[in-house]
Formats: sequence, C-alpha cells, structure tokens
Amino acid sequence: MILRRAAKLTIAVLFVSAVGLSNAATAASKARSADPVNFIQNLADQAIQVLSSRDGTLQEREDKFRTILRDDFAMERIGRFVVGSYWRKMNAEQKKTYQKLFSEWVLKTYSTRLGGYSGEQFTVLRTAPAGKRDTIVYTRIEKPGGNGFNCNWRVRKDGDRYKIIDIYVEGVSMAITQRSEFDSVLRRKGVDGLIGLIRDRLIKLSAAS
Repeated sequence: MILRRAAKLTIAVLFVSAVGLSNAATAASKARSADPVNFIQNLADQAIQVLSSRDGTLQEREDKFRTILRDDFAMERIGRFVVGSYWRKMNAEQKKTYQKLFSEWVLKTYSTRLGGYSGEQFTVLRTAPAGKRDTIVYTRIEKPGGNGFNCNWRVRKDGDRYKIIDIYVEGVSMAITQRSEFDSVLRRKGVDGLIGLIRDRLIKLSAAS
C-alpha cells in the first residue's frame, strides 16, 4: 500500500496491512459493499483484533496478507505510480518482474512487523472528496500515553468495492515518498538497477525473518 518517519508509518500501515488476517474472506466481502468510512473502519477493527492475537505462524500471516494486498490495496496502480514516467520505458518483462517484486517487497516489509500492536486506538474523523473519483478518510491513531498522529486514507471505487491508493501520515503521502526514493534510484541506475535493489532488499528481509 511507503513510507522517513518510520515509527509512525509502521504503526499506521500495520493497522491496514494486518487487516483481516484472521478472516480475510469475510473482510473482503464486507468491503465490497461498504462506503469509504465503513471500509476503513472495518479494516481497522479487524487489524486490532489480529494484532492483539499471537496465533498463527509468520508464513500463515504472509499467505493471508497476500489476499489483503490483492483485495484492498490497488497494488498495480501504486506500483506504476511510484516509478512515474519510467513505467512507459519498461519492456513487458521488466514490468512483470517489477510488479511482482514490488508487491512481494511490500508484503515482506510489513509482515515482518506484525505483532507491533500495543493498544493504539483508531478513530475515523471525517471524509472529504479528492478529485472526481477519490475520497479521503481522515483518521486519528492514539498511542498509549499520548503521541497520537493523523493518518488519512485515499480510497477509490474499483468495480463493486473500494481500494486504498495512498496513505498520508501527518500530511505526508506514502506513495509520493516512495516515488521520490525510486526516482533517485532510477535516475542513477535505471530500471534494472531498481529491480536489482528491490530484489536485494527481499533477500535481506528473508534472511532476517
């Protein structure tokens, strides 16, 4: 679904990336017919339930997390956005390899952070239109002892369901932050250099898990 304010970003993404791990099919079914508020609130409620539990292996969580990535995040759209104009310069094989590695990298990055829940409280504040197609769902995440922060979700109707296309933490777009990092790599090392970087990060994440 990005993301350097690492501590804040980790907590924010965990609320969504772990959503439905204990019941992904049910969450997906509810999300298809939900309005933007219910869509995000349902994800948060399920995330809290899952993050409060220690059941299941990491592999089981990763398998269920793939369902969440596919169903609730517009992963292909996000993947294209964060490489900008370089997407048009990629050949078919590069696009296929990049999208696969990008999705797997997001998966590995956040599945390894599961279990970091420590009683954060999630509140939906309001919604506002963003352009002709999108809605911003404004939320607040409060940590025990204070130090809460704003986390807003940009969602778009895709067929009969909503999908997340960006997350903003204290006004910072996760997608734009990732795009900036990737742009620096692409300008210096090109498409194959970025693919190699993501592949190297995946290897390190797998070795550390």
